Amino acid sequence: MGMFFLSGLYYGVRSSFGYERIVGNSEFTLKFYKNIMENNEFIKSLIFTSKISLISGVLSIFISLILIYFLYLNMRYGYFKSKLFEKLFEIPLIVPYLVGAYGVLIFFMESGILSGILIKLGIIETYKNFPIITNDKRGIGIIITYIWKTVPFILIVTLPILKRINSRWDSLGKIFKMSDFKFFIKVIFPLLTPTLILNFFIIISYFFSSFETPYILGVTYPQSLAVYIYNLYSRSQLEERGTVMAINIVVSLISLTSGVLIYGLFKYLKKTDEKGWM
Repeated sequence: MGMFFLSGLYYGVRSSFGYERIVGNSEFTLKFYKNIMENNEFIKSLIFTSKISLISGVLSIFISLILIYFLYLNMRYGYFKSKLFEKLFEIPLIVPYLVGAYGVLIFFMESGILSGILIKLGIIETYKNFPIITNDKRGIGIIITYIWKTVPFILIVTLPILKRINSRWDSLGKIFKMSDFKFFIKVIFPLLTPTLILNFFIIISYFFSSFETPYILGVTYPQSLAVYIYNLYSRSQLEERGTVMAINIVVSLISLTSGVLIYGLFKYLKKTDEKGWM
């Protein structure tokens, strides 16, 4: 696997710097990198991808925190069976992003399931009265899919920590007569913060390079970076492959930098988390 990855990376780097045997050119040049820096479509795709990724990541963390609070209350008072909740959270995780994107498309499109239900209830008159949620320039459908898939992942990761906190620190709240919400803010949230920050960077890195969801739920303009690269590669001439490879290298460097930051952050937060449990 390493051989295939490194050989592809080697070919991409060579092509991005002008060493392309297929078209007969083999000389060092930076013109492809200059082209993408002067390409407004690439810049707008980069901005659009970054915006969608950040919004999806922030909303996923915020919604996860709300659900974590209700899970904490359920652990304390036993309203429902915890195992039932855990199984429900696992359902979106086993659904591939491709299937999830199609599900959101069928449910939220103008002539989809939700608009049909609203028409039957008399809330709207026709499909045209239903707001455009999928295949829109704001990326609402993409954001919905990302949140629907990501929130269960965050909950599954944080649930063992929540159980550990509840068993070890619950008596502290009783001693100081803290309300449930105050105990959550003062004790649980600080102990969950390292894991939440780490998960935030992980999901942002995935969103940044995701292809299938923006391809199904996006629009022709602006496009996400992955879709932009795919369309450019499939429709361009051989002479333009260097530009495509240069974009791939830029995206790879951004992902690699994120990976290094995540690793360094994980090492730091792990030490902080160990001190917090002492």
